[in-house]
Amino acid sequence: MPKLPVERSPLNDSRESRNQVMPSLSIHILSIALCLSSGFQQGYIASVLNQPYAQIEQFINSSWIERTGHPISDSTLHLLWSLLNVCFPIATIFGQFLAGWMCSQFGRKHTALMASFLYIPGALLCAAAKWCFPAFELLFVGRIIWSLANGVNTVNATVWIVECAPPQIRGRMAAMQEFFMALGSLLTQAVGVPFSTDELWPYNFLPNCAVVVVSMVMFSWVAESPQFIMEKYNDVDRARKALAQYHGVSEDDPSVESEIRICEQSLGKNKEKKKTAGGGIETSHTGMEIMFMPWRAKDQTSRLIRYCAWVGVMVKIAYVFTGARSLRGYSTFILYTLSNFTYSQATWLSFATGLLRLPFTLVPVFLVDRLGRRPLIVVSMLVSFVSILVMIVAIDINGEWKYATFIGLTVLLLINTCGIGSVSRFYAAELVPRNLLLSSVSTLTMFEALTKIGVEFAFYPTANVIGAQSLLLFLVPTGIFTVMCYLMCPETSRMTVNEVLNNVAAKKKMDVVFPM
Repeated sequence: MPKLPVERSPLNDSRESRNQVMPSLSIHILSIALCLSSGFQQGYIASVLNQPYAQIEQFINSSWIERTGHPISDSTLHLLWSLLNVCFPIATIFGQFLAGWMCSQFGRKHTALMASFLYIPGALLCAAAKWCFPAFELLFVGRIIWSLANGVNTVNATVWIVECAPPQIRGRMAAMQEFFMALGSLLTQAVGVPFSTDELWPYNFLPNCAVVVVSMVMFSWVAESPQFIMEKYNDVDRARKALAQYHGVSEDDPSVESEIRICEQSLGKNKEKKKTAGGGIETSHTGMEIMFMPWRAKDQTSRLIRYCAWVGVMVKIAYVFTGARSLRGYSTFILYTLSNFTYSQATWLSFATGLLRLPFTLVPVFLVDRLGRRPLIVVSMLVSFVSILVMIVAIDINGEWKYATFIGLTVLLLINTCGIGSVSRFYAAELVPRNLLLSSVSTLTMFEALTKIGVEFAFYPTANVIGAQSLLLFLVPTGIFTVMCYLMCPETSRMTVNEVLNNVAAKKKMDVVFPM
């Protein structure tokens, strides 16, 4: 008997299209521009104070003497230095709150352009502090403006790439943020080796301005987010054209039609002032009620969304407590003050770690969609725990063991670079429905920033007093979060949000099914 033709469904066509998709030129330009405006800037801001920290502390002390006639006490100087460092996460929180409003009002593209422009006065004010002696406060003002803009771009970058990148390569595109973050950190360390002197330290802030100009030029060439086009203009044809451009396919491709349906469903629910889980599953509660009011939003759909959202929060906080972010910014201090390397050795070893870190950031770019998010998270957490333990023992023993401190610090930074440090940037956004994406990403990144403020503010003064034992601040939570991530984190690789939510619902035996 002749074989009857097999009828193909749009769903199968869409999945086949996802499996065959190749990254387009537009998505590459968008990804690089977002990385330069978000990840690169984050790495630059976090590390720019690292190598010249002794010279900047001396500048603050000299400014104090110029004004008051007497030097500042060590404890006050350490407190001011901690405050200067935590200006970054504090201002970032306000930027993340501002991002939701800006993205909704001006779109992803114009938000990126406006926020990126603020980087330039931020960097220039930091440098001008030296030349306007004794106005050391300009360091704080410039760092606040710089960090505020980075908070806006951090949220915008996550939302924009998730809205535009095909699911099969979404993780790869988002993982590029960690590579550019390492690149930004490496540039500050490379500049910091010759410029960490009493006269030249302001020049550490200036190379960033050229990078900002490049990213703004790139943004001018890419299309607006299809989601914003639908929300603001309700222009289906324009949104379809933008999606096809980003996906590298024709406008009538099934994958484009599938994404357009998601945009239309989200738009319809927002207009009706209903919050849904996406794809037709409805709940009468807002995103904030689902996240923070379990006594009100207690239907099974809300419970499932809340569980996944808080798993995303947990992963972000777990990354902060590995210490990779904080210790990267204090690497010269750890090697020089705690481990007794010479200052020259400490700056060069810090630079070497940054150099090694760069190729490691490419590991998740190639493997995050193949190995999956979950293995990278759990393994990197486990290795982080061992690395911190080695550092504590090595600093306590001191002497010849100082190289063990360097090895432990390097392994900690490298494993997080290709593990949870990279995945945490976009993992939470893969766990929530599209119509809740913007508000939820702003909220989730706020929790990460709040945790970072507490950790970074506490570490430096504490380390100056009790030394190696200050690393227990990272060791104990890392051990706890390793177990929690193993038990709770679902896999999201190569899956739509609805597929992820259905898998979690089945595992938790919840009577919720999201349309595919």
